[in-house]
Amino acid sequence: MSYVSEILLHVVPALIVLFTAFFLIKYQLEEVFSKLKFPSHSESGHRPHLNFQAYERLVLYLERINPSNMVMRMYRSSSNARALEADMVKSIREEFEHNLSQQIYVSDDIWKLIKQAKEETIKLISLASAQCSEKSSSTDLSKILLELAGAIDEFPHDVAIRYLKAELRGKA
Repeated sequence: MSYVSEILLHVVPALIVLFTAFFLIKYQLEEVFSKLKFPSHSESGHRPHLNFQAYERLVLYLERINPSNMVMRMYRSSSNARALEADMVKSIREEFEHNLSQQIYVSDDIWKLIKQAKEETIKLISLASAQCSEKSSSTDLSKILLELAGAIDEFPHDVAIRYLKAELRGKA
């Protein structure tokens, strides 16, 4: 009997420590996982705020494709008109591709306006470039582009920004 009682003296405390440790660790893991759990749309009013960054990125894109901003950002006195045109169009398309995923956060109408702003800006750059000769400098293209832009009452990117703001304010 002494052998059984000796085993019980060692096993029972070990089992108590084991079960205590198990429940403590289980409790702590549940707390950690509950903190990591993302709140649902109904549990939190913060859901619309997660989309703010998408609206900010799209407004930034639209501002960057504004012809006057592009001229200021991309003008190089040493390049010719064709090179500047190619650089501007490439920049517009690359930034658009970079922001493609943002369309899931905005309405289809807003996304159409953003695509339209992109296409209209490319058309405006092409129109200005068509008025330049093969030997025209980037300065010539910049002047023509700014003159054409000055003749437009409201840029498509301004319309898109206005609708983006309205949509965001409606969701917030």
